[in-house]
Amino acid sequence: MDLKVFYMNNIKESEYHYRFYKSIKSVDQVYDIFGETHFVEDYGFEVFDVEEAITKFRELCQPEVSFDDSEKKCWFYLVTYYLFKLGYVIKEFPRLLAHPPTDPSEFTYRQIRNKIIADGNDENGTVRYAMRRKYIANLSFELRSEHIELEESVEQKFKDISNRSASFNTMSTDEKLAEIANLLENMLKKNGQFVSLDYSSVCFDYVTNDMIKNYRKKMQCFRHSTEEAIAERDTLTENQKGFLIDYGLTIVNAISKLL
Repeated sequence: MDLKVFYMNNIKESEYHYRFYKSIKSVDQVYDIFGETHFVEDYGFEVFDVEEAITKFRELCQPEVSFDDSEKKCWFYLVTYYLFKLGYVIKEFPRLLAHPPTDPSEFTYRQIRNKIIADGNDENGTVRYAMRRKYIANLSFELRSEHIELEESVEQKFKDISNRSASFNTMSTDEKLAEIANLLENMLKKNGQFVSLDYSSVCFDYVTNDMIKNYRKKMQCFRHSTEEAIAERDTLTENQKGFLIDYGLTIVNAISKLL
């Protein structure tokens, strides 16, 4: 996941994080004494998954990290936006990911230091580096509640089919969509054929076999890693993916009841 690409593809002017747009867009640009623009070597803002993004955030909060250079500042903006869009909050600082400060040091130094002092873990007003590192390591990252509640049996099914036995709410957006697609196939495919169910008995006419067939077709790009599949995923906005997750969970819950 390239966090800069993720930001540029999803950010809207109405969002709080748009205030970082110019800094992020021009992070790889420098100006010479004549005012000419030059591009430095492209910075890599890539993370493998959400766990790596959280690890990167903890690294940025370490006491020796300086935000004098634009690359680290950009990392802070991109990671906070990515985690916020995935629905994460930091329990100790619940507004931080939604409203990160323009100067990252405002959080990584002042706010963390003040919280440690408020908790009584300072030494006569001095906050040791070791204490800050311990505090940062223990920050709690939590997902906001999903709009669609999962039945316990459905949650267990997601864990069973996950390659890493992950609970649904700890998955990234794309992983959720891939696992919804996998679970639909797991639930509906019997002896090599997809079964048809009487959805009208639970969903009236709002969910039908044809609708589910079209939904499964739309989800195929999340199950594969070809260039074509990745390109198709990138055409979807986070709001569209959020709808597909909620709609998919509605379908999964209905199938669970019917089966």
